[in-house]
Amino acid sequence: MRVYWAMSEVTGVKNNSGLLFKFCWVIALRAEATPLIDVFNMKIVENKSLFPIYANEVAGHALVISGMGSIKAAAAATFLKNHLKINAYSAWINFGIAGFYKDPIGEIYQANKVVSKESGAAFFPGLRLSKLIPAATLFTVSKPENVYKEKALYDMEAAGFCEMAPSFSCNELTYVIKIVSDTPNVSSSLITKHLVRELIEKQLSKISDILAKIEILVEEEKKRLSIPNEVLEFEKRFKFTETNKYKFREIYRKWKVTFPSRNLDLSEFLNSKPKEIILKLEKEILANAKNWNAL
Repeated sequence: MRVYWAMSEVTGVKNNSGLLFKFCWVIALRAEATPLIDVFNMKIVENKSLFPIYANEVAGHALVISGMGSIKAAAAATFLKNHLKINAYSAWINFGIAGFYKDPIGEIYQANKVVSKESGAAFFPGLRLSKLIPAATLFTVSKPENVYKEKALYDMEAAGFCEMAPSFSCNELTYVIKIVSDTPNVSSSLITKHLVRELIEKQLSKISDILAKIEILVEEEKKRLSIPNEVLEFEKRFKFTETNKYKFREIYRKWKVTFPSRNLDLSEFLNSKPKEIILKLEKEILANAKNWNAL
């Protein structure tokens, strides 16, 4: 079995930098979390709150145990984000067991559509991993489901997770991955901690493949969001408001695409205000576009 994780020595999360956390797991139950905690060699870093956090900064994994329920999943994800200062390029994964309308148990699915049975809200998380894992609709319910009226997965957390997690990263890096634990022919009353571990461990190779693909997307997003030194120099020199800082970074990316061989010259803007800098870059982009249209 090909294994995709670093089984290296674990270091404590001392500075809460979040710089190395590529995978942020939000998991309802400890029984679901334990196999991943073990295999990714995560250690407890926060156990005094309602939501225990485990992490391995070397391997790039952080995990929070939310408890059951949509509201708790959203709150736990927020707590993990803030406690470890997770960066905007990290992937968020809601993982665990789920009921399904058909056998067999043990199959693994990506939920490509998540619907809250309570509110009716629908979410479409994650870039499709169709070459690695089959997709299914998932319904989030407020109490355990025993009658599977829809041809879908059933859980109690994903909708809350999907409502919150994309705001921490992006929707393309928000994933819901579920392993079937009960069906119309296999009652949820038969689920035990031992069974949960067994079902998850049998899918570790597939999980490894999934993470390998997600990491490529994480690295692409990290590169996209990286801030060039010349941008930092401008922000240090001029007093940008948060709104203008966002506008400046966005227009700079467009400007750099338009003029890839040019660099910002600080001396050209010494007497400029932030809004004037943004306007000048916009005008240069527009003028270049007009020149091309005139050819």
